[in-house]
Amino acid sequence: MIRTWTLAAALMMLASCGGGEAEKPAETPETPEAPAPPANPELPALDAASLAASAESIALVPSIVETQKALNAAGIEATLAEKIVERNFDLASKEDLDRVAVRTGVILADMLLTIKTAEDAELIAKLDGLNTGLSQLGGGADIQSTISDMKERLGVKALTRDEMLQEADELSGALIPELEFNGRKRTVPLIQAGSWLEGANLVAKSVPDDNPSAADGMLKQPAVVDYFIKYVKEEGSDKAPDGVGEKLLESLNTLKGLCDKAEPLTKEDIATIIKTTDDVLALL
Repeated sequence: MIRTWTLAAALMMLASCGGGEAEKPAETPETPEAPAPPANPELPALDAASLAASAESIALVPSIVETQKALNAAGIEATLAEKIVERNFDLASKEDLDRVAVRTGVILADMLLTIKTAEDAELIAKLDGLNTGLSQLGGGADIQSTISDMKERLGVKALTRDEMLQEADELSGALIPELEFNGRKRTVPLIQAGSWLEGANLVAKSVPDDNPSAADGMLKQPAVVDYFIKYVKEEGSDKAPDGVGEKLLESLNTLKGLCDKAEPLTKEDIATIIKTTDDVLALL
């Protein structure tokens, strides 16, 4: 559930991630042929060949907005926004930047999903949380300026919800992936992993019991999971056993097993996705 979750969101699902079609890296003669499309051709699919050609490009992960559109196309009427669980995240922590990064990705996904329906005060609160998290991670003045500008225009009714949705999706799919937070290359993938995990969780909770394979095209994205696993493993050897990085990796490995299934997802598989992503989100 990632960008063809403009996070990527990455990351998740997770991820990975503006509002229209995602940018793709330029093709080169060495680029391998793309794999066959998923069983549901109307749903967005990750271009695994482009991913292999440019492993650094987080913009390959579908945005949350694209995920919502795919959900509607699959005939799943429940909106992702209705499944959101409000969480009181500590986004100012200096002790565990990995956890702050994943939390920030979750906030980003939730904000994108509620732009059309939330009250102004709710959106401003989410923008404040996003700004706190990104600032704590060392996102820089450009990020703060962009978020402050959105808040000001929203407060004086000078920003429509459609405009805000487009700008927020561009923020997640273009501006954030271009940054290197305090020189830590793993920060952006973890932000997008948080968005993708939240998206995967919400999509799984929206799948009808009588049609568990309805969202296979969104949930079965093995190349996306491989993409995030690569970054979660980076610098992972020095993490504490109970660290969010280790739990995130465990979760991604579980999801990878389901993504690699040739058969359609079952009701039990959907339950596993929900529990696996719930477990990670509960640690945050």
